[in-house]
Amino acid sequence: MTENRIRADEAVVAGTAKEDDSSSHYGEVIRTIGERPEPFEGEEFWNSNIIRFDAETYVVSHRAILTLVVVSKCNAACRFCSNEITFTPAGPYLSWGPKLQRVKSFALTAGVRKVAYTGGEPTLSPQRLFDLAQSVNPGFDKSRLHTNGIGLGKSVQTPTGRSSLLDGLISVGLSGVSVSVAHFDPDLNAAIMRFGPSWKGMTDADHRYVTQRDSARFTPRLSCVMTPEGVSTVSDMFDYMKWGRELGYRRFIFRSCSEIPEAFRKPTDYSVYNAEGHIPIDSLVAGLDQVPGLEKTFVQRKSDSKVDCYRWGDIEFDVDESSEEPNPDRKIRRLNVMPNGVSYVCWIDPLAVLFEDERPVAAESMKREFGSLKILGQP
Repeated sequence: MTENRIRADEAVVAGTAKEDDSSSHYGEVIRTIGERPEPFEGEEFWNSNIIRFDAETYVVSHRAILTLVVVSKCNAACRFCSNEITFTPAGPYLSWGPKLQRVKSFALTAGVRKVAYTGGEPTLSPQRLFDLAQSVNPGFDKSRLHTNGIGLGKSVQTPTGRSSLLDGLISVGLSGVSVSVAHFDPDLNAAIMRFGPSWKGMTDADHRYVTQRDSARFTPRLSCVMTPEGVSTVSDMFDYMKWGRELGYRRFIFRSCSEIPEAFRKPTDYSVYNAEGHIPIDSLVAGLDQVPGLEKTFVQRKSDSKVDCYRWGDIEFDVDESSEEPNPDRKIRRLNVMPNGVSYVCWIDPLAVLFEDERPVAAESMKREFGSLKILGQP
């Protein structure tokens, strides 16, 4: 066994789940490619690890993140929700077991060091989320939760006693939370995100409960999807950040509705809204670049994303415009475990599975999600 070779019971912290003790997966990094392109099996790659895992060869980006879409159910019905625009198969709440152990072993072998939890709404089942994070987080450098916040204060059982979900997650390595708020006016926010009748969104006290845990190890962030009826101008963005800063937030991200290729879109009202409500960021960025006192810290222009990052005093914020697309080559840029338990390497392609033995389940999920739609010529 080489120095870089990893067995599952070494890559995954021992003792998290007894039913996994018989599982054995082997992986090793066989080549690392840096910033200069290098040929591999007829293609050129850069910033990648080439690994062997369970006798198969994979090319994995150095920037890849493992994202667990833990559940499709949500207490909101945001019209911009990607779950209702493209492929997000239904399934039970994700739980730790052999399938997740395998993808975690793969991720750690490949050098993935970040894991994210999203949905649906992950905090609707607080104890399940805590139990999952307790098993998944060890081995990763960073972990982030994406939530509208409904369950952060709920009580969960931890190995040391009961605590709030948020405190419990931090105790098992959660390093950040991204709280989704579409507008700082609570009534407008509730209208945009379309919460159910029993909850209208986080209160100011709820937000302060989160921001009071800001530390070198844990970063809270506000996440705003920009919409025509919500935040849509530079002035709106500054009003939003001033409101959030008063509550203790110092990190913000503003996103456009994702652009999804027509072949991968569901024919729903959400898709129509997503297309009509998309706000390009170029004009916003041009306006931001004229604001005195802003420092631009990062710019990215790629075929599937535009990102501009700024610093404003003690505030840092990103402006993001994503246009999801199928993977252009075999390089794995993301690892997504969906609620059906299958691991995918693309957000929108329902057949882009990580492991070939999961393709039959993926095909059945595609048929349920898309009905008679044909994706890339598939029947």
